[in-house]
Amino acid sequence: MKRLIPLLAAAALIAVPAAAAHNSSSPPVLQKGKLIVAFGDPAPGFAEGTVRGNKITNPKGYEVDLAKDIAAKLHLTPVWMYSPWTSLFAPGTKHFDVSFQEATITAQRKRTISFTTPYMNANQGVLLSKNAPVPHSLADLRKLQTCAQTDTTGLDYITSQLKPDKRPYTFPTTTAAYQAVSIGKCQAFVLDVPLVLLQKKQTPSRFGPVAGQIVTHEQYGAVLQKNSKLTPWVDKEITTLTKNGTIAKLQKKWFNVNFAAVKVLK
Repeated sequence: MKRLIPLLAAAALIAVPAAAAHNSSSPPVLQKGKLIVAFGDPAPGFAEGTVRGNKITNPKGYEVDLAKDIAAKLHLTPVWMYSPWTSLFAPGTKHFDVSFQEATITAQRKRTISFTTPYMNANQGVLLSKNAPVPHSLADLRKLQTCAQTDTTGLDYITSQLKPDKRPYTFPTTTAAYQAVSIGKCQAFVLDVPLVLLQKKQTPSRFGPVAGQIVTHEQYGAVLQKNSKLTPWVDKEITTLTKNGTIAKLQKKWFNVNFAAVKVLK
């Protein structure tokens, strides 16, 4: 322990001028004075608004408030836009500064985009259609007609670990997947438990129960263009908002649900 003290002290001395330099410059954004924030498909509790083309008006939710706080800390005006999930992890130029789409941080995705530090933890959840038998184990779940959104960790889990008896249906949007569940085409939709639980809460008559959650220990990060110089700026603000309790307060405000109480399927 004694040998570490001088190293920490030296690091602290080095960090002071670096922080000062950071605060004296302007955030490297696409448009001066603005933070262009992208959201995807409507997600109850996270981000919902009116979508017209690539514009979103009057968005509200946890991720919206989080983006507002980050923009305020950076002295920027937030500008909202829509960006589809199907192109979120594609390489190339992004037309947003940062995107909040409940995107799980993975090594594969980091090859084409940059992630911020995590702003929420999540497991996978299982939303059932009204007439589906309730699975009490993963073995029961394997017998059902599953479905997932393309390019999601839910689909990865189904194909690489669950390996159900029937090939899963895949859909490009959550909207399409929820519709398939509501009409019974899909018996069990595997998607992040916060998303399916809040969707069920918002429109309870459309679906059967949330059968349970699958422990996958995932973390959400905001998405930026690969090697974006804005990443450390957003990281710093997310870290601050986590430490001062703002993120916990926002989650309580918008969710007010104990996700940990959902039964774990084994």
